[in-house]
Amino acid sequence: MKPEYKPLKELNDKTLKYKTKVKVIPKSSPQQSPNKPRYQRLLFKDDEGFTMKGALFDSDIEKYAEALERKGEYELSNAMISAVPPQHASKPNEYSIIINARAQISPLTTDATALGP
Repeated sequence: MKPEYKPLKELNDKTLKYKTKVKVIPKSSPQQSPNKPRYQRLLFKDDEGFTMKGALFDSDIEKYAEALERKGEYELSNAMISAVPPQHASKPNEYSIIINARAQISPLTTDATALGP
């Protein structure tokens, strides 16, 4: 049975259990903010063309370094969704996916050669 994916536009900070299909568009290099933890920015895009910001913090940057490759397509579930603070938002009511220990990430591919022998 084909999984039911929730589109990014339907995710918000009240969403607890979900499964979505996303592609990692850009993935920045890890950065250090003064007096704050290290972070890495991502941008996710779903099949409908909707995008949502994403972030990794501290040790999760290394933990998920190979699990989220630029231009990779993934099934993502149960990552934390949080409201983007107004000073960082590019539009009203913007949300971000925070990849942490709760997140479940599975690569999706249709290229049989990518799976190996």
